[in-house]
Amino acid sequence: MNKLLFALCAAFIVLCVAPMDGEAKIVEEERSLYQNVYIVKEVGLTCMRFRKKSHNDLSQSCIFDERPKELVFDYYKLAMGATFFLDDPKDMLVIGLGGGVLVNRYKEVYPNANIVSVEIDDVVADMAKKYFGYTDDGEQYETHVRDGRVFVKRELRKDRRYDFILLDAFNSDYIPEHMMTKEYLEEVKGLLKPGGIIMANTFSSSALFHHESETYHQVFGDLYQIHFEDEKTNRVIVVSNDKLPEIKELLKKANHYKPLLSEYGVDTLRVFDAISDEVNWDTDAKILTDQYSPANLLK
Repeated sequence: MNKLLFALCAAFIVLCVAPMDGEAKIVEEERSLYQNVYIVKEVGLTCMRFRKKSHNDLSQSCIFDERPKELVFDYYKLAMGATFFLDDPKDMLVIGLGGGVLVNRYKEVYPNANIVSVEIDDVVADMAKKYFGYTDDGEQYETHVRDGRVFVKRELRKDRRYDFILLDAFNSDYIPEHMMTKEYLEEVKGLLKPGGIIMANTFSSSALFHHESETYHQVFGDLYQIHFEDEKTNRVIVVSNDKLPEIKELLKKANHYKPLLSEYGVDTLRVFDAISDEVNWDTDAKILTDQYSPANLLK
């Protein structure tokens, strides 16, 4: 196997693979255009998993059955660090709905915000509503079943803008190749209101780490990474179309949201301590473009 492909797959397996044991029970499975999507219950969890030929089973979303508000995955907790950067956002965009776990929490933290969710797989969107409590009832919530890049292009034509954008689109390998490139990030940047924030769920152990990091750096300039030192896979990138606040300025927000986010199992001070502005990637790495993408690297 190509070394880069192996590294990508290995990184994703560390995060998401949860082999079924004798207590696991599949409660629903459906074939979509992209993969087999199924819901499994085991060990106090309800999880949405993806299955593709010659791939391991991947847990895309999970919730605790007895404590549905408590976040299961570390990357969920890292993504709640968005609260440190936002002041009463009016318009939020989430690209990559999955089970809707993060959208559900953002709705509670920002009850007056308009939240648009984009998910390419209609089966995933349906299961988010059926098993994870996701709902788009109400005029302030929208769900679009569409490719994330196509959606962004259409929003640009409509001249629509957002205070906050979460990039959380994953397939069974990694982020889709056309949603990692300089051209795509420039399009997403164009959807931001002045001073808007983009947060991207990525991997710290991917073989594309240096290319991906430098691509964000070229498009946005300074960036923050949020990464738990004892967590070997996930990191969250934070960028803006304006100057990012100093790290020390974020502590007030971390303390402010500590009581609320503790209900979700989030230690805001731990998340704050995980924020870094260190340039820990090769700044000479070739950036990812529509002509030079992960698909090219894997050949």
